[in-house]
Amino acid sequence: MTSIFITYKKLKLVQIIVVVYSEGVFMDEEIKIFRCRICGDPYIGTEAPSRCPFCGAQTKYLIEAANWDPSEFDIEVSEKSQMNLEKALDLEINNSGFYECAMDKAKAAGDEYYIAKFKALKKIEFEHASAICKFLKLSPPSLPAILCSDAPEGNTKEGWCREKRAIESYSQFKREATEPRLKEFFGALVEIETDHLNLHASKL
Repeated sequence: MTSIFITYKKLKLVQIIVVVYSEGVFMDEEIKIFRCRICGDPYIGTEAPSRCPFCGAQTKYLIEAANWDPSEFDIEVSEKSQMNLEKALDLEINNSGFYECAMDKAKAAGDEYYIAKFKALKKIEFEHASAICKFLKLSPPSLPAILCSDAPEGNTKEGWCREKRAIESYSQFKREATEPRLKEFFGALVEIETDHLNLHASKL
């Protein structure tokens, strides 16, 4: 027999106590709500994950929801940063469209590894685009139709090249940004795209 009691603490967290009588085991887990400072999405768990499940940002950017400051996306940007954000948006939307094509090709081939891989990358790149749109005060655009290879190996190689270009672009945008928040944001994107680069490299 299992009993579950839920207690709300000022909307900050939910504490779930599970008492398992059949095994004589008592588990007391504190369930928390986190926010990612890079994409703004919430996450529920006992602790922050190693990567944001939505945008791939490292755990250092995940904070408890009570400490979330939505105004971090509401900043004044220079003309140069405005231009770089627009370039970043185009890059992310284009990459997301590419990964959608790669995912569809993997589905046609019935390859579960590559279906999962390209689906995850598509979602993460689109999440980046959505975050960029928050700075630009825009709605995320629709994904473009991008051509890709019929073979997952070809799409992995193309994905590696795309991630390399993204890292180079975001490194430059970080250097050129005069706004501390954008330096942090572009730096986080460099870290995320480096994860993706390494993921592709493992299959080359």
